[in-house]
Amino acid sequence: MINQILLRFIAEDMKEPLLYLPAGLMYGSMLIACLAALDGVWYLLKKRVLISPFKMICLGLIAAYMYTLLQQTYFSRPPGSRHSVSLILGETWQGSTRGKAYVIENVFMMIPFGFLLPAVLKPAESVFSCIPLGFLFSVCLEYAQFLSQRGHLQADDVVMNVMGTTLGYVLFCIVKFLGRNR
Repeated sequence: MINQILLRFIAEDMKEPLLYLPAGLMYGSMLIACLAALDGVWYLLKKRVLISPFKMICLGLIAAYMYTLLQQTYFSRPPGSRHSVSLILGETWQGSTRGKAYVIENVFMMIPFGFLLPAVLKPAESVFSCIPLGFLFSVCLEYAQFLSQRGHLQADDVVMNVMGTTLGYVLFCIVKFLGRNR
């Protein structure tokens, strides 16, 4: 029973980010088009490719992801609407089923970060770069939410975001391994 309620909350909460996704994909497509044009000019001048098509697509996906993520977690919220602080680990999970859904959603939210960042940024291919960058991004987002009062500052969010980054990174490593052994 709780699992069905939890899944229903997660499904309901996924509707809002899906509303931002088309605009994000449009911006990502525009970035890909600009990069492709730049790469074409570069090829004409230097007779070599500046950026691979795979990295272009990943950069477009990062743009779409970042737009959707920032709309959902920051810009869609009115300033001054949220102002609580919770530095107690596990507090969100101990609450209601809705709180558990938020915890799970925070993990899911950062999986693309952990997957796409190392796909485009060579230094982020290291676990010692990717995971700390996910942590830093999460802390910056939480702090920005706190300063503008557009979100609750919660230690749980940072921990779950780092878990999501880690899952995304593991997925990246699996895909990279499978790609090499093909």
